[in-house]
Amino acid sequence: MPAAAWKHHCPQATAGAIARAAQRLDLRADDCLLALVAEGGDPDLEAIVAALSEAPCPFFGGLFPELLIAGARHREGALLLRVPSLAAPLAVADFDAPEAALASLAAVLPAAGEPPATLFVLVDGLAPGLSRLLEATYDEFGDRVRYWGGGAGTSDFAARPCLFTRAGVFQGGAVLCMSSLHASLGVRHGWHAFRGPLVATRAQGNEVLQLNWRPAFSVYAEHVGEHLGRTVTPDEVFEVTRSYPLGLQRQGREFVVRDPVATRESGALRCVGDVPQNAVLSILHGDPDSLIAAAEQAAREAARADPSADTCYCLIADCISRVFFLGERFAAELEAITRGLGPLAQRCPPLGVATLGEISSRGDGYIELFNKTCVIATLHQP
Repeated sequence: MPAAAWKHHCPQATAGAIARAAQRLDLRADDCLLALVAEGGDPDLEAIVAALSEAPCPFFGGLFPELLIAGARHREGALLLRVPSLAAPLAVADFDAPEAALASLAAVLPAAGEPPATLFVLVDGLAPGLSRLLEATYDEFGDRVRYWGGGAGTSDFAARPCLFTRAGVFQGGAVLCMSSLHASLGVRHGWHAFRGPLVATRAQGNEVLQLNWRPAFSVYAEHVGEHLGRTVTPDEVFEVTRSYPLGLQRQGREFVVRDPVATRESGALRCVGDVPQNAVLSILHGDPDSLIAAAEQAAREAARADPSADTCYCLIADCISRVFFLGERFAAELEAITRGLGPLAQRCPPLGVATLGEISSRGDGYIELFNKTCVIATLHQP
């Protein structure tokens, strides 16, 4: 089936428009429908779930700050994607003990020696404890699958229900879908260290309480303020961290970025994604050119699949904080992604979402939650 028949863009995310679009996709019982909804226009997720319940196959999806379609940003609307699936989507509410739920997907994995499946992973981007879910996911599936997904939520970073399946709308959890599609991945961010190393001497979930035995914000503000030549105050942390994220050190690889989005009265920094106790961190900085170049490199890496592969999607998960940081130059990042995909972009234009955290494996490696990162997946029919 041509790639164009696998997807539909609804300019307005009304229940009626989404129901009509789903009918046009000629969905089969062994498909899943992935619905990516933009936050603009205050879409009614409950009504969308009710409308999609008439579809002949299971569905899953989330609410995101923006849609990214063929080089353009869309703050309203929905993107519907047909996903050949190996099992119904799995909602995970308990990050403390997800093993039993994950085990139910293990039976549908390809046999040893066959190309790996792709696991779509959508999470509540503000939920604490995501690292526990990702650890359990990798323990269960390892490198037998490739991983692509991201954090749902809205651009104001307010907690709210943002994920859904046929069972309803929920927050604080995750939804996973195992697909028979094969993925080629590219993961890059373009940030570099300018201060560190620092040790997260106290951390709990997605909050860094202390750096080097002192309140985390005090240490962070000293280093960033020195670089800026002025005092950094707690009420501007969201603005400042757009340009100065934290980075978890990874031997021989790019830092895994952690994006502080708020500070507590105690001086703790709340991040998108967990930070382990005693993690070694650096304060990162970047410039528009380095970020845009990194996005193009991610696209090149994702496009290195077999030229004869029957590609149905070029999917983007690009952090909303990159949108904030780049401003008008984010259009150049989208152009760079198209350029990096080369001829593939003509056959299969890139599309996806701006996310609150990006989920992928680096090639066939460990699954990670990234921040301020560009993740590209080219997906091919088996």
